Amino acid sequence: MIEPFLARVRALFEPGSIDQPGRQDISTLGWNLHSAANSVRAAQIALARAKAEQQLDRKRLRQISASIEDLENRARNALLKGADALAREAAEAIAMMQDERQELEEATRSFDDDLSALTDQLHRAQSRLRALRRGERTATVREEILRTQSVSGAADQSAISRAEEQLTQIQLRQERDQIADREFAALAPAASADAIIEKLAEAGRGDPVRSQADDVLERLRAEIPLLIEQRS
Repeated sequence: MIEPFLARVRALFEPGSIDQPGRQDISTLGWNLHSAANSVRAAQIALARAKAEQQLDRKRLRQISASIEDLENRARNALLKGADALAREAAEAIAMMQDERQELEEATRSFDDDLSALTDQLHRAQSRLRALRRGERTATVREEILRTQSVSGAADQSAISRAEEQLTQIQLRQERDQIADREFAALAPAASADAIIEKLAEAGRGDPVRSQADDVLERLRAEIPLLIEQRS
C-alpha cells in the first residue's frame, strides 16, 4: 500500500527534477524556480502521505500483536478445557496473523530507511531552493542596476546619466542668472543710490524720503487752531 507513495517521492528527486538556472535570463530563471517550488511542494505532500501510511502500518502492527496475544490466551484456555478443535482454529488464525505481522514488520523497517533518506533529500532540495531564490533576488537587483547604468550608444544614455546632465545644466543656468542679476544692479547706479538714501533716511540719517505717520499726525494737529479760527 505504501509503494505508490515511495515511487512518487523517488521520482520527484530524480536528477533534473529541479532545473538549474545556468545562463538563462531572469524571466526563465523565475519560471524554473516556480517549477522547482512546485516540485518541492509535491514532494512534501507525497512524503507526508507516505509517513502517514507508515504510521497506519505501525498501528496495524500493534493491533495484530494485541490480537495474537488475545488469541493465544483463549487458545490456552480452550486446551485446558479440552476444546482442542477451538484451540486449533485459534492456532490457525494466530499463524496467519504472525505471518502478516512478520511481513509488515519487514516492510516497515525497510521503509523507515527509505523515509529517512527521502526526508534528507527533501531537506537538501529545500535548501537548494532557498539558495536559488536568494540568488534570483540578487540577480534581479543587479540586472536593474546594470540597466540604469548601461549606455548603448552616444544618443542612448542611461536615465542616471541624463539626470546628472540635466542637474548640471540647471545649476549652470542658476549661476548665470545670479551673475546677471548682480551685473544688472551694477549697471543702474541711480537706482542703487536711491535705495541707499532711503535706507539712511529710515535709520534717521538725513531727511526722510517717505511720508511718516507721525509727521502727518503732527501736521493735522497744527491745522486744528486754524480751522477753529476760520469757523468762528
